[in-house]
Amino acid sequence: MNMCEGPLTGKIVKFALPLVATYLLQHAFHVADMIVIGHFAANRAVSLAAIGTTGDLNAMMLNLIWGVSVGANVVVAQCYGSGDRKSLVHAVHTSLALALAFGAAVGVLGLIFAPRLLTTINASGEVLRRGTLYWRICFCGAPFMLVYSYCSAVLRALGDTRRPLIFLTISGVVNVVLNIVLVTVAKLDVAGVALATAFSQLLSAFLVLRVMTGSDGPERIMLSHVRFYWPQVKRMLHIGIPAGLQGMCFSFSNVIIMSAINQLGHYAVAGNTAACQIEGVMYVIVIAMYQTAMAFAGQNYGARKYDRARNSTLVSAGLLTVVVVTLSAIDLIWERQLIGIITPDGEVAKQAMTRLCLTLPSYFLLGWMDVLTGGLRGIGVSVKPALATVLSVCVFRIVWVKTAFPLERFHSLFGLFISYPISWALVVLLNGVLFFYLISRLIRRQRAGEAAKAV
Repeated sequence: MNMCEGPLTGKIVKFALPLVATYLLQHAFHVADMIVIGHFAANRAVSLAAIGTTGDLNAMMLNLIWGVSVGANVVVAQCYGSGDRKSLVHAVHTSLALALAFGAAVGVLGLIFAPRLLTTINASGEVLRRGTLYWRICFCGAPFMLVYSYCSAVLRALGDTRRPLIFLTISGVVNVVLNIVLVTVAKLDVAGVALATAFSQLLSAFLVLRVMTGSDGPERIMLSHVRFYWPQVKRMLHIGIPAGLQGMCFSFSNVIIMSAINQLGHYAVAGNTAACQIEGVMYVIVIAMYQTAMAFAGQNYGARKYDRARNSTLVSAGLLTVVVVTLSAIDLIWERQLIGIITPDGEVAKQAMTRLCLTLPSYFLLGWMDVLTGGLRGIGVSVKPALATVLSVCVFRIVWVKTAFPLERFHSLFGLFISYPISWALVVLLNGVLFFYLISRLIRRQRAGEAAKAV
């Protein structure tokens, strides 16, 4: 897709819909894991807590690497927008080289340090044992997951969101079938879910590589050319490392939150896990529009169409707001029924609704936060939005957990999660001012240059 010409709204919708479907399916398959565990595990509350406990730690370990895939997305989009064919080819092959290197490193580190990391967030007893088993098996699939993530980032940067959706659909269906067989028939509990996840990641990596190695388009991968092209590596790391560090700090603050939740017992942990599945439907919208804003801003920045880069970010934010507010209202009305799909446990449902009553009404703020960040990264600005997020979200939440949460009136899930909408609003304010200042400066300079040439 050429994002530099034509009506914006139609192209954004056309680009975003397969992306939304991709992330929605990804989340749906993860929810299927939770449903199988929540209904068929021997001790469903403990198994849900074990899987939920690994989530933020897993994200913290992987966010730096996922951040570099953001850098790959932006660099590929800018090269495509500018028409630099040679740099585009180098960027595509560098992306796969980075995925393979990072995937091997994460897999080894995860296998070694999984139990030690879980104990740092107060996981203990059966939750610790099951969480360690689940996590170690999942880390075996880390290299394949990253290959799929990086190659999909390349395809999205070139305007292709359809094929990643197809690959994920196939691997996700396999994942669900294996979940049912391994948990309900083989009685493998969390190990069965992890094995199904790892195999589905292998399948998705195989599918995306098969298509890209057989392509004649700009996304073509020739295995003999897969290596580090250092100019592209530097550009990807320049954009990706701040994005990854931001994600790591974000996840670290969530790890601190999870440590606090563990103090409230395994019902609170399981309830938080269930609530995250409900929120996840909206979060896929947020992530899809973040990727959309970044891709459109990146291509138009490469083509020096700065006003179009600005407008594409605004349109993405507007579309996201309509969808997220609508979904939030639906979730609030049907929250008990939705949680019941995941688990019939009444105490788990009560804890989940405590979180949802705070996060759902303000979720559009998280959407604005991510879309503005995507717009900034698309125009090559990564350090400043990362700093804004670290200060406004990570530092704020950690201070909240250490100072407010121990107080009796805040020592609950409600007292913990009231910090979320406050932190989102702070980032929106800072990144909003930054985005409009920087993009307006680019537009002014361009127009001044054009005026000077005309004279």
